Amino acid sequence: MSEEYALIIDGGCSYHGQGGALNHHYAELARKTLEQMGWTVDVTRVEDNWDREVEAQKVMRARAVILQTPIWWMAPPWQVKRYMDEVFCVPGVNNGDGRTREAPDLNYGRGGRRTARYMLSCTWNAPLNAFTAPDQFFEGKGIDSVLTPSHKTFQFLGMTPAETFMANDVIKNPTHEADFARFTALVRKNFADL
Repeated sequence: MSEEYALIIDGGCSYHGQGGALNHHYAELARKTLEQMGWTVDVTRVEDNWDREVEAQKVMRARAVILQTPIWWMAPPWQVKRYMDEVFCVPGVNNGDGRTREAPDLNYGRGGRRTARYMLSCTWNAPLNAFTAPDQFFEGKGIDSVLTPSHKTFQFLGMTPAETFMANDVIKNPTHEADFARFTALVRKNFADL
């Protein structure tokens, strides 16, 4: 049996000296939940100092990866992008883009060899109906459509998606306790069969 090792990328960041605590709490909930399930878990806070070579080894070792992040301006903070740019480009983390010189227009994005399952988990101040109602801001496209660039980044490495988690209205109309319970249950569901 393969080692049950998980990496949690904690994208909680301060903004003008405030924030980050909610996403740190979700990352800690994920850590505790996975450890109760028998996993060995590392948590890396993108806002802290980290070594790209060490992080690359974690990514290559992981069978489960959770990206826990706030969403600012429709995407994770730049610190998350910096982590991906630096760590995912370390040799061995990605295996090229999947194309060949003989057929350069085919198989782009299919070169990844990481077999982990990844989970995107995000916090928004937007209400749920902003994603589900056709007449609201995201035109009923849903969270996974909005997060396509993050999904494709992990899929480029060869990882497969688990169900996405989203906490909504975290500032204007929070339901933290219910969200924490929903999150814990989803982490269990997403990684129980690995």
